[in-house]
Amino acid sequence: MSLQTVIIQNQQTIAFLEAKDYCSALVSSSSALQCLDSVPPPTQQEQNDTGNRFCPARSSSFSSESSIDQCMLHIQIQEDDYTCGTQTFMYSHAIPLPPDVTDHDIITSILIFNTALAHHLVALLDNEWSPQYLHRAKQLYTLAYNSSQEVIEHNPLFLFVVYNNTALLANLQIGDKDLRNSCVGYLVSIYMVMVDEGYTSRLRHLQGFLESLVASMPTTAAAA
Repeated sequence: MSLQTVIIQNQQTIAFLEAKDYCSALVSSSSALQCLDSVPPPTQQEQNDTGNRFCPARSSSFSSESSIDQCMLHIQIQEDDYTCGTQTFMYSHAIPLPPDVTDHDIITSILIFNTALAHHLVALLDNEWSPQYLHRAKQLYTLAYNSSQEVIEHNPLFLFVVYNNTALLANLQIGDKDLRNSCVGYLVSIYMVMVDEGYTSRLRHLQGFLESLVASMPTTAAAA
């Protein structure tokens, strides 16, 4: 099994999600993760040869290794992409893998997120199996932001969408208000950091977040 097989499988996941075939996307994304398990990690030399290929200029407190964010910035977005027919902000795009990516931590984080997203979207469609899929999506989102602390710290956009979608799951699951509130606190902090850093291109992918946040507040809190 090679990394190219994993990349092709991930492309199929993206195609299924774009076609709103969420069940097929779930199967495809899970297969991509299984394929990755059989691929040996790259050597240090391979990491050194390609490690800087997807990194932005070193111009901010987030250091240069923002590879996942760079992958996300290539996604074509529309103004209403993240609402799923409601006033709730949701990041619903699978993240592509560059054709010559070798960083195992980055690949793993992206594939886990895409699998979590597929479970999340299936849960929104299937009431009978919704609790099972919501629980699995929550587990996978947690794995996505715990998979590599070094990678996560340098990818604010990726970290934001993982926390955002986790907060949505907490809204759907009884007894998770504390998780939801915790995620929202992190979201506001990350958003403000990106504003302060002038990350205009990243913020473009978060259109509607503030409006969704205000709309989700109790009427008395919003009025205050």
